[in-house]
Amino acid sequence: FGDKIGHKNDIQKTHEALSEIAEVCLNQVTAVAFQKIAERFGVPMAADRECELVILALGKLGGKEPNYHSDLDIVFLYESSGMTQPTRRGRESTTNQHFFAQLAQRIIKDMTDFGPYGRLFELDSRLRPAGRSGALALSFAEFQQHFSAGEAQLSERQALCKGRIVYGSPRVQKQVLRIIRRAITSPPWRDSHASEILATRLRLEDSATDTNLKRGRGGTVDIEFLVQMLQLKHGAEFPEILQPGTLDALKKLAAVDVLSADDSEELADSYRFLRGVEAKLRLMATTKRHDLPTIDQQKNRLCYLLRISRPDQLESQHRMVADATRQQFDRFFTAMIEDRPTV
Repeated sequence: FGDKIGHKNDIQKTHEALSEIAEVCLNQVTAVAFQKIAERFGVPMAADRECELVILALGKLGGKEPNYHSDLDIVFLYESSGMTQPTRRGRESTTNQHFFAQLAQRIIKDMTDFGPYGRLFELDSRLRPAGRSGALALSFAEFQQHFSAGEAQLSERQALCKGRIVYGSPRVQKQVLRIIRRAITSPPWRDSHASEILATRLRLEDSATDTNLKRGRGGTVDIEFLVQMLQLKHGAEFPEILQPGTLDALKKLAAVDVLSADDSEELADSYRFLRGVEAKLRLMATTKRHDLPTIDQQKNRLCYLLRISRPDQLESQHRMVADATRQQFDRFFTAMIEDRPTV
């Protein structure tokens, strides 16, 4: 990972390395936790074979673009209902649902508990169907039913645009990927979806400052929401654009002419700049991880890390990037909303 982390010319390489580190930790913790739960309840079974676990990453981990100190957004899925098969005489059997709920709790605890050297990562499972009130682990059938029955909100389908499997065998990965593709593309796109996505974006902006690199005007959320809106609209026609990574998706959107090459390149450059500044902020361990600092000492330190001469140059560059990003965001969403048929 050493040649990727902190790569001075490509923030994407840094994000990929941080993602790989998180996945290695998550896979090791999961393997150990599975053995411990299986010692108590036995192995979960699906018909005549072992019932498998899938961990679906969303958000920045799903896009293979986490930053330093990023939380890991994950969803726990298991193959099917059934019962465990005790491996020793006298051990208690339980349902697969209970087994995988216990396993998910154990994984979260082992990943997030503080030890002598701190904790590994903060896990967030609230993006699962029904959020905090829903089951911690869902069967494939329950996960599919949530989306196919029309229960899912548009925001949940939008979140799946960044879905990527980080744990599970190739066989079960294929099953889950099919569910995800169907959930993103069905029900079909409606022009009213653009207004809904825009309203959500503006609500996120309401609580942010203009210098917030993520939720502020022209921040990274502008680019991510624009990409996800285009994926939801065109994903059925061009499945190759359903890339969880923002930069990879921008390339594919240009390749199928949903975006022009110039628009794609400009948005990608803006995204790299904003995420690169954010990465240096995270290394400074400031209390506000997405806001440009207001204290002179922190401003100078950030400029040093970015190899920018003066704070006013950084602020000017940020304004220029944010203005250009918001102009593109407005152009696409305005065109989408104005194209809606009137009743």
